[in-house]
Amino acid sequence: MTQVFEVSGMHCGGCASRVQRAATVLAPGATVTLDPPRLTLPDGAKLDAEAINKALAEFGDYRAKPLAG
Repeated sequence: MTQVFEVSGMHCGGCASRVQRAATVLAPGATVTLDPPRLTLPDGAKLDAEAINKALAEFGDYRAKPLAG
């Protein structure tokens, strides 16, 4: 099942690039979009918002929140 998170704090391509680097370390194949600000984990990746936010904190003031679905 694909997991999708809303990411706050992304305002430009540089932000999206930093979030992409952090996400790829956690889950190769993860994708990040700026509009809308989303992080999508590939099928089989089992991560929670806490783990993602810990990784994102190293790259800037970004926060991931699971999308209801």
